[in-house]
Formats: sequence, C-alpha cells, structure tokens
Amino acid sequence: MKFDLHNHSTYSDGKLSVKELIERAKNKGLTGLALTDHDCVFGLEEAYEEAQKNGLYLLKGVEISTFYKGETVHIVTFFKNNIVPKEMYEYSHQLVETRINRAKKMLKNIEDIYNVRIDYDYLFKNGTVITRGNMFQAIMHSNEGIDRDEASFMVSNESKAYIPASKLNTVDGLQMIHKCGGIAILAHPTLVKKEYLEEILSLGFDGIESRYPLNKDGEEEYFRNLAIKYNLVNSAGSDYHGDFKHADIGTSTLNLDELKKVLALLEVSYED
Repeated sequence: MKFDLHNHSTYSDGKLSVKELIERAKNKGLTGLALTDHDCVFGLEEAYEEAQKNGLYLLKGVEISTFYKGETVHIVTFFKNNIVPKEMYEYSHQLVETRINRAKKMLKNIEDIYNVRIDYDYLFKNGTVITRGNMFQAIMHSNEGIDRDEASFMVSNESKAYIPASKLNTVDGLQMIHKCGGIAILAHPTLVKKEYLEEILSLGFDGIESRYPLNKDGEEEYFRNLAIKYNLVNSAGSDYHGDFKHADIGTSTLNLDELKKVLALLEVSYED
C-alpha cells in the first residue's frame, strides 16, 4: 500500500485536472494520495469524490506559503477529521486576489527586465491560485524557443523580478493552521537552508516531509532523526505537478503504518 501526500492540480500550478490527477494516481498503483494545492482548498471536495469513484483514499490538504528570515517555508497542512474548515476557504479566497496582483506585478518586472512577452489570457485561464509555476508556463507558452532554464530563472528567488507570494510569516501561518484544527508538516526540508532547519522545526510543526524526491544521500535518515528529536510524524510526497521540474506521482510514498501515524493526529482512521 502506497500513499503520496503532496500533489498539485490545475487549481494551483499542476498540469492535470483533479480528475486526471486521480486517474494517474490509480494508474501508478497508489492506494491513496493527498491533494495539496498552493494556498487553495477549492479542489478538495471534487478530489474526494473522484477518489471514491476510483477506489482511492484521499486526504484533503493544502500547501501554505510562509516566510521565515527571508526564506520561503512551505507548510503541507491536513485537517482534523479530514474536514476542510471554513477558515481555510476564507483564506483561499483571500489569496486568489493577492496572488493575481502579485503575478501581474512580477510578470511586468520580467517583461521589462528580461525583454520577453507574456500572454496574460493564457496565464489567467490556467490555475485558480496563480503561482510561479503558472508564470513559468506562461513565459514558455508566450516565447517560442526560449530556454527552459532561462525561463525558470526569471521566476526564481534570485531573479531581479521576484516578488514574494505572501507576507505571512511562518509563526503566524502555524498559528492559523492550528487554530482551525489543522496539522502542519514542513514541506521539502531539503530545500530549507540547513542553518535554519531546526530553528524552524522548533516553531511548532507537527511533522516533516522526510521522504522527498530531491533528498540528497543520507537526508531521509537525517530528517527522521530530527522527527524523533522534535516529536514529529514523518510524511512523504512527490510534489507532483506534471511538469519537467518535479517528480512523478508515487515517487515518494508512505506505507499504511506510516500513514496511520499521520491520521492519528487528525483523529481519522484509514477505514474512514
């Protein structure tokens, strides 16, 4: 039994619709998965229904964007009793407009600095919550023959055009998550600066994504030791987007015993 707890759909910057994502998960031999779109819970009920039709277990989630000491910290969030609280719908609606305005400003910077064109109609018809993944796709679509690495750099943290997605700091993000009964798992810790990692984990996380496709040699064991030190559950996710930059769904998974430790924090049984 395999469960992949970090995946994206077209509700944020994934390439597949919810229906297509569920079908791919089934075809890849998964027993269950989580949908964790960026700052967006709009696809979760649809995903739950599609998963049931296909005989898959679906954990409802979201990936919250926060900042800590200037570094991006993503928090994979799941909900008590696998029920999405109204506060998360309110947060998602708020973030839609925020991310649209950020995308417009950042892409104007990219046009001016890097002398590329942007098809804004294409951008805004692909994704409810607009992320850098959507911006990258728009750059590739609008500029035939452009180098992928060059386009990727334009939307990176190092780009002169970069604008942060959110002003939500990690402490406030954790408080918001816990206030509405959610649990907070540090996403892809391999991408977090090592000098800040333990400091971040001590802020009040419930889990760590210890199994991840981009982990370097020995990192999974290192993250698991941190989980013991800070009394965290271990999670695993492929961070599937359906693009060339991310791994395929099912690349990093939990077994049933590992999943049950996550579900215990949510007061959910696997049979539910």
